[in-house]
Amino acid sequence: MRVQFVPIVTAALLQGGDLADLVREVVFLALIALLVILVTRRLTVPYTLGLVVVGLLIGVFNLAPEVRLTPDLVLFVFLPALLFEGAWSLSVERLRENWKVIFLLAFPGLLLSLVLIAVPLHAFAGLTWLDAFLLAAILSPTDPIAVLGLFRQLSVNEQLATVIEAESLFNDGVAGALYQTFLALVLLSINGQGLQLAQAWGQGLSTFLLEGGGSVVVGLVCGFIVTRGVRLIDDPMIETTITIVTAYGVYLIADFMHMSGILAVICAGLVLGSYGRKHGLSERTLEVTDNFWAMSAFLVNALLFLLVGAQINPVQFFASPDAYGLLLKCALVVCSVLVSRLVMVLLIPSSFPPFSGMRLRSWRFVIFWSGLRGALSLALVLALPLNVPDRSALIYDTYAVVLFTLLGQGLSLRSILKKLPSVTRKLID
Repeated sequence: MRVQFVPIVTAALLQGGDLADLVREVVFLALIALLVILVTRRLTVPYTLGLVVVGLLIGVFNLAPEVRLTPDLVLFVFLPALLFEGAWSLSVERLRENWKVIFLLAFPGLLLSLVLIAVPLHAFAGLTWLDAFLLAAILSPTDPIAVLGLFRQLSVNEQLATVIEAESLFNDGVAGALYQTFLALVLLSINGQGLQLAQAWGQGLSTFLLEGGGSVVVGLVCGFIVTRGVRLIDDPMIETTITIVTAYGVYLIADFMHMSGILAVICAGLVLGSYGRKHGLSERTLEVTDNFWAMSAFLVNALLFLLVGAQINPVQFFASPDAYGLLLKCALVVCSVLVSRLVMVLLIPSSFPPFSGMRLRSWRFVIFWSGLRGALSLALVLALPLNVPDRSALIYDTYAVVLFTLLGQGLSLRSILKKLPSVTRKLID
């Protein structure tokens, strides 16, 4: 997926009026986000969910018609920063301790989830196999930001938080590569380049392996080169700037090479956040860099969740002439996503850490109910070309899942966690 982001930025810089409008919109959104965050902290509610609700009100009452969540904004501005910060701050030790569960959820579990979502969509919603798998790939990436904020408020076990955060980080990359693969196959079928079923799946698998494997190589190589380079520098400001250039540069390089920028950024961030911390960056630089990325992630999340809420307008949904049929289809999609998530969580062996010796039902349920969908799913579906069949229906389905998971699951999770004291206890070896 290549979005022409650089020409858009260039045009904005060349046209002073456009740039001034952009600055005004950002300041307006930041002010609203700040007010919402202050209120939600008083109410001890995750600020991300409060921002979604306020964003919904903005969209319903059309208070800011110029505010839109575009694929360019998510994929090339917000996403690299969030992915890099997540990989940079991820504890490698905890990742190593829980790698079995994380691997199962983010790789074979995600592929199983893909099938469990696509099959009922093909069988009962009338989607073709390619469209069903394309929508399943769009709905696969999880967004745990609201959940992790709530975890910190309630002091939920760090290993459980690590599993959920790391799973989301890796399945974002895998889902992004799958999205590109199925979208390419859909476009081939639209252009009259029909493929036999076996040929289509074979080509899809080779495309996925090439894009996914290439992205990993690009990310690892860039992360290693940058780490070796910063060893020659001892200036926190310069080294922090280098991490910014790395986050966005690696994404753009992978995108230019028709690979997954998501996977590339994750791999580069993991290398810099683990190997780079020990062998390339001084303690003084680490403190400055940690503070910068923590602040950046906080600001980006605030703006992103506000825009997510503003993008989802339920009024448009119910104004559709076939609102009842769309509602039934959206309910089917939501149920398919929930069932697929439940199955993949139940298949985790109880002998794998951190489940061994714990109250399995509580931990499994928290991982299941924490599978929220958010901005990445919206960005992927909005980035679909206009000639994709049933594009509007795919957008409605994605909106329904994102809205249900963010509000239904997100708002109920607090009361659920309070009734599960086992998830706040530290693991006992």
